[in-house]
Formats: sequence, structure tokens, C-alpha cells
Amino acid sequence: MRCAGCERSGALICQDCLAALTLIDPRHSCTRCGAPFGDLLCTECSVEGASSAMAEALDRCLACAAYTHPLPRIIKAYKDAGERRLAPYLAELLYDTALHAQVVAPDRYGGVLSGADAVVFVPATAAAFRRRGFDHMEAIARPFCELSGVPLLDALVKYGHGDQRELGREERRERARGMYETVEDVRGRRLLLIDDVITTGATMAAASAELKRAGAAAVDGLAIARVW
Repeated sequence: MRCAGCERSGALICQDCLAALTLIDPRHSCTRCGAPFGDLLCTECSVEGASSAMAEALDRCLACAAYTHPLPRIIKAYKDAGERRLAPYLAELLYDTALHAQVVAPDRYGGVLSGADAVVFVPATAAAFRRRGFDHMEAIARPFCELSGVPLLDALVKYGHGDQRELGREERRERARGMYETVEDVRGRRLLLIDDVITTGATMAAASAELKRAGAAAVDGLAIARVW
């Protein structure tokens, strides 16, 4: 067994790589997009204002760590190299982050986990599912729900576009519009929406907007990594 972050033998994620994660302090992160800097809002969200896609769709947003070494290699090993054994590790990282946030920053993230009626994951497209052989966020959501005790709701279907990692901000936003459909009853529910990486926030915003359109009372976002 080799570490997904540094390829050192002995563990899927070694202690050195765990220690190297740039964890985001929920007391000083942007509550709108999960960015690591923003005692209230980060600079980008402050400039965009209340009419931004993230502001209109998400009630709050939280990310575990910045998308810096070793996290990109770990996520790539999981998503693209088929190292499915990483799913429970990433689920635990999400769980620890949400639990920590509502304890140390109750004025900002109070009830983000304990107040959720259900967990919804951002689904893969059919093409991505065929390519990988599994839905990478569903595989994380299941152990996350076991840890948290919050029920899992497989509420979204994703259509259309594939890999967006090489796209710019506006291209991501344009592609994300109309990408999701709600296939479960979410009316009146407070939902915790989980995904792997927030880059521009377009995917998270589009998925949340669709859940709100279908009647969700509130949607908080939780991601493994935030590009910043």
C-alpha cells in the first residue's frame, strides 16, 4: 500500500501528508464560497455582492482544506486512478470539518451538520460514471452519513457536460446552468450538499439552485477542497 499523496509505502494517506493539509479555519473562512480568507466574506464575494450565483443558491459554504499539496494528488488518485479505498478517509475529513465548524464557529456554521435533514451529493454525469465505474461522491457520501447519522438522499441527476477542470470561471458558470434535476422530494428540508472541489463555485451553486427550485428550505455546501 502506498500513500496517495507522496507514494510512500505503509498507508493510503501517510501521517506526513495528513499533517501537510492546509486546513481551512471555519472561524475565518468565507461563509458564502468556503474560501480560506474572509472573516465575513472573501474579496471576490464582497465584490460580486448578494446577486452572485453562490449567494442566491447557497445559505452557507464550508471547505475542509485548500487545494494545495498533497490534496490534488489524493483527489486525483481517488477520482482518476480508481483508488476507491480513499472514500472513507475523505468522508471522515468532511465529517471532522463540519463537526469542528459548528463547535468552534457556532455563529457562522451552527447546525451545519446537526441541523441537516439529509445529505445530498453532487452526482457524476453518466459519462463520468461509465469512465470511472462508480460515482465518486456517492461513495464518499455513504460513509459520511454513517459517521454523521444524517440520512442520505440521492436527490440529484446530472446531465450533459463532462470534465470542467480546464475551463475558466465564465465557461464553468455557463455549462452549469440547467445541468441538474431533482428526482426526490426535498420540499421543506434543510440539506447539506457535498462535493469534492470548489473552483469557481459554479457546480455547487447550480446544484443548490436546483434543490431550492424543488422546494428545499435551506442548502449548505460542504467540499473537500477549495481552489484559491
